[in-house]
Amino acid sequence: MSWIKTVPEEEATGELKDIYDQTRAKFGHVINLVKIQSLRPEIMNMGRGLYRRLMTMESGLSHLQRVLLATVTSRLNGCHY
Repeated sequence: MSWIKTVPEEEATGELKDIYDQTRAKFGHVINLVKIQSLRPEIMNMGRGLYRRLMTMESGLSHLQRVLLATVTSRLNGCHY
């Protein structure tokens, strides 16, 4: 649970509701990483787009290598996402 004000799932509408629904479909619930960005769904979508682009753009790295780099980086930063 974050200390940051968030939009509860039952109050989400529009773009945020879509993001919550997509996250729930992928993870089985809405993860805190998404909830803490809920006040600015348009900014959250920009970050999600950047992440998708970095994970799929032509670069010479395989998908597995990208996932491993992201995992190691998160671990070094103390982030379990």
